[in-house]
Amino acid sequence: MVENNDDYSQKELETLLNEKIEILKGLEKIGKGSEYFQELSDIALIQLQLELFEESEKNYLLCLKFFQLLKDRLGQASVYGLLGTLFLKKKKFEKAIEYYQSANEINIELKQIPEQITCLKGIGDALINLNRLDQASDIFFKCSAIASDNNDLYSILDCLERLISIYEQQGEWEIVYELYEKTLESFSKLKDNKGMIVSHYNLGIIKRNQGNYEEALYHFKMGTNLSIESNFAEFIIKGLSYVAECLFYQGKMNEAKDQYIQALHLAEQVKSKNAILQIQILLKSFGMSDKDIELELKLYSEK
Repeated sequence: MVENNDDYSQKELETLLNEKIEILKGLEKIGKGSEYFQELSDIALIQLQLELFEESEKNYLLCLKFFQLLKDRLGQASVYGLLGTLFLKKKKFEKAIEYYQSANEINIELKQIPEQITCLKGIGDALINLNRLDQASDIFFKCSAIASDNNDLYSILDCLERLISIYEQQGEWEIVYELYEKTLESFSKLKDNKGMIVSHYNLGIIKRNQGNYEEALYHFKMGTNLSIESNFAEFIIKGLSYVAECLFYQGKMNEAKDQYIQALHLAEQVKSKNAILQIQILLKSFGMSDKDIELELKLYSEK
């Protein structure tokens, strides 16, 4: 059985498809039973991965008829869901929603929680593509609630990511802020430092853009401290620069300069050319010359 083809190359998939077709021909001589349709389902999945949509759809519909004859509800739900994915990839979004909904009705009936979550994500993605953002947000909030009830943190984060994208488009920054707080909570539970750092920085950016520099500083410092603990040089440079920017807006020029010098020192250590150039420009905007910057770097290094 082929469960996941994502790690296969195009050539490997094509080879696997040809092998499966040969096996199917052999099974056809014996009779079109369960083994035949399992193989046909695998072929349809590979064809889906290869974007051979017409062939894949045709084979999935044959599998669906077989499962309907057997009154196999799980089999039907699986095929409906895969047809939803197929039409999502084909950018036939209305049709994708129809198939996902058919799958989800059975999944609800059979209490198939992971499959419900997958279908709701598919429906939500299709609605986003149709620019039906209010409906999409309703779906993702519903999906997030189910994922939360079942402690599926990765699906919660998937839903939050989509919701953030929707509300950013609509400029609903208070809602975006609340959603980033939830992502921070999920990343904390997963002990995912990189996710926590990015969440803190995003929360800081929202507060900075609103002119709330104290709260912005809190999040930028939290993200920077986590970056230092994790030894993520790129994130440390970014965090120090964010902190410096907030201090600048608060009129704390010397403290801001010190943060930029610290960030520049690290950027030079890791040879981050873009960061070096950007920070040098910012320090020069403080009225510092190249010699001033060199002297400050030397004093910092000696510390």
